[in-house]
Amino acid sequence: MRLHRHLRAATCLAGTALNLVFWVILLLLLLPAKAARRTRPSFRRLSDRIYRRAVRVDNALLRHVSGATWRCEELRLDPARPHIVLANHRSWADILIVQSVVATRGPIVKFLCKRELLYVPIFGLIILAFDFPVLRRRSRRGSDPAHRRDDDRRRVTAASAALLDSPAAILSFAEGTRFTRTKREALGGPYEHLLPPRAGGLAAMIEALAPGEGTLVDLTLAYPRAVSFWEFLGGATGPVNVKWETIPIADVPPEQAQEWLNDRWQRKDALLRSTIFMNIDSDLADLSEME
Repeated sequence: MRLHRHLRAATCLAGTALNLVFWVILLLLLLPAKAARRTRPSFRRLSDRIYRRAVRVDNALLRHVSGATWRCEELRLDPARPHIVLANHRSWADILIVQSVVATRGPIVKFLCKRELLYVPIFGLIILAFDFPVLRRRSRRGSDPAHRRDDDRRRVTAASAALLDSPAAILSFAEGTRFTRTKREALGGPYEHLLPPRAGGLAAMIEALAPGEGTLVDLTLAYPRAVSFWEFLGGATGPVNVKWETIPIADVPPEQAQEWLNDRWQRKDALLRSTIFMNIDSDLADLSEME
C-alpha cells in the first residue's frame, strides 16, 4: 500500500478504537442495571441502542475515512425474533461487514468468543454486557477433549435459547477459522474457496430454538483478492460482494445439519467462483486507478 492508505488505515483504526472505548464506558455505567431483574429489560433496550450506534459510527469511518466499500442488497431482519447468521470467514474485516449488513437496521449480532477474551478489559466487558457465549478452545492438562466439546455445545445451546427471551442474531463461522490457501491444502475437502464446514455449533443453535422460530441467514462474503485487515482499513481491498439468503430455521433439521451444511457450502463455493471471477478484473482495475 502507498503512504496515504497507511494513513487512512491508522486513522480508521484509531477512530474505531475511540468509538469502542466511548460506548464501553457508557455500558460500564449502565451495567449495574443488568443485575437487577426489574431494570434488566431497560438495560437490554439501551444496550441494543448502544450497539447499533457504535455500528453506525464504524460504518461512517469505513466509508468516509478508510474508503472501504462492500456491495449488498438491503437486508431487513425482524429485531423482535431470533436469527442465526451463517457466513464464510476470510478476514477479520468479516465481523465489521456482518455487523453493518445485519445490525444497522436489524438485531444486534452476538459472537461465539474464546474464553481468553474475558480477561481482555474492553472485550471482556462487552462479552458480559451482551451475554456472548464463551467457548473453551485451549486444552488443559488432564482435561478431556470430549468433555470440552460437550461443555462448548451446552454453552452454545444456552446462548441460543436465550435468544427467545432477548432476540438477537448469533453468528456462526462454520469453517472455524479464516480461509487461506495453506489451510485449504492442509484440510483438503471439495471446495476451492472454502474450508470444510463443521455443523456441531449450528446443530446446537437450531435445537435450542423452538420450531418455527426465527430465520437462518446465509451470508457469502466475496473479496476481490486476499488482503490483510490493515489493507481493508486502508481502503485497498476493492469492493467486497456480499450475497445473502434467508431460510426458516424450522426447514433445517438439526440431525441433518452436516448434510445440509455440506450442500450449502457447495452452493456457496460455486457462488464465490462466479462472483470472484466475474468481478476480480474490474475490481483490480479500479484499485490500480485508486492507487
